[in-house]
Amino acid sequence: MALVLTRHFPHWRTLAIHEPSPSIGGISPKLKRDCAGYVASQYFPGRLLGKQIAGYRNENLELQTFPDESFDLVVTLDVMEHVNQPAEVLREIARTLKPGGVYLFTVPTYKERATSERRALYRPDGSVEHYGEPEYHGDPVSDANSLVTFHYGYDLAELIHKWSGMDVEVVRFHDHGRGIIGDFTEVYLATKPFGMASQGEGETATLNADDGWPAEVHAMCVNASHPHGVLPDVHKEDLSFRFVYDHPGFPTKDEAIGYYFNDGARSAAKVRKIIDEWTGGAELLTILEFAAGYGAVTRHATAALAPHTLHSSDVHANDFLTNVLGVRSVPSTDVPEELSLPTEYDVVFALSFFSHMPRSTWGRWLQRLYAGLQPGGIFLFTTHGTTSMQYFPQATLDGTGYWFDQNVGHGGPDATRYGQTITSKEFVDTNIALLPGAEYLTYEPAGWWEHQDLYVIRKPSTAARVGNRVKPAGE
Repeated sequence: MALVLTRHFPHWRTLAIHEPSPSIGGISPKLKRDCAGYVASQYFPGRLLGKQIAGYRNENLELQTFPDESFDLVVTLDVMEHVNQPAEVLREIARTLKPGGVYLFTVPTYKERATSERRALYRPDGSVEHYGEPEYHGDPVSDANSLVTFHYGYDLAELIHKWSGMDVEVVRFHDHGRGIIGDFTEVYLATKPFGMASQGEGETATLNADDGWPAEVHAMCVNASHPHGVLPDVHKEDLSFRFVYDHPGFPTKDEAIGYYFNDGARSAAKVRKIIDEWTGGAELLTILEFAAGYGAVTRHATAALAPHTLHSSDVHANDFLTNVLGVRSVPSTDVPEELSLPTEYDVVFALSFFSHMPRSTWGRWLQRLYAGLQPGGIFLFTTHGTTSMQYFPQATLDGTGYWFDQNVGHGGPDATRYGQTITSKEFVDTNIALLPGAEYLTYEPAGWWEHQDLYVIRKPSTAARVGNRVKPAGE
């Protein structure tokens, strides 16, 4: 690290440098002693972020409090193998670097690995899920050692660019004169390109003062997101956020924003519970979140559903889902039959999607998403059921158990394709009966948000199976 630093940045003493988790020995004391613009940080969970604690600034690398474009260099020594969400860390580092700034770091890179591997995951409830034999390294500020979360392979440079947009150079040594020999000699230089936006790219502008949102709203998002370990970025067109933020039922905006993040976490956890219940929780699954919007649930689901593979689909929000939240997005369409899916999924879930569809596409969407399942796959979705009628006093179900008002929406697409929909269980059952072989697993009236009905069905595991098996509610 010292050799690369002096070769590439001979004027490093004049730069603004951030070093997270500095070591007690090695190059860290020299950086601190000789660089006037040096800032050292450690993460002290549960303590106020951005404050000095025990001689360090308290910073969560996945959710930093530094302003945009604060540093010329960010330096870490063997830190990235311990972070929980490396994509979020890389995006935050890119945000805090000045244009042309560099993230200079070392991390163990396993020469036998072509692709990187997650070894452990910290869950939102504080528990740890291990995917291999637990491995620990020393921690300079704690008697407890640091858990290794990743073994990186030779795809790391590509991943860095994918996650952050930064360009990457890898320096690998075999230098007997300096004693730099053996494994794990790689030093990475990730450079933030000039002209690179600090908050995503193109149409992915996020919640900040430049988009007409007060800066204090972003600060409230940072505080509300922190306990969940998710990104605070909220897109300016996030209808779910706007609905909650403007709702008169919350005494303060703090409480409204807190509800937005808490509710997303609850929904992601409930989806995981249902998936584990009906799949056994053992296999690695491919999951599609349909009508994801701007990620109210997605930002939590990426961790809650790990190590399963999550894809998220929306008509409008795919750039934000991919570039900011880091999930693979699948473009949607207004015509169910035109939806192109990259694979058949083990699980599809659609929260509050069928509560907005007109009769012309309601059943067609149910059929298209069901067709996107693997044999034996499960499909869970929610609807505005009869309990929801308390919020729509003008609603009257027709003879089939259906009501739609194209004039009652919250700023969504064309009202002829989107509004407010209420369906009885009989209406939903009639449509489920049209799905080849669909097996009813769960019906929970008012099971989501205390008013939307929850349905879980399964596709038959063999193509030879015909007919439906429908369980009455409560069976």
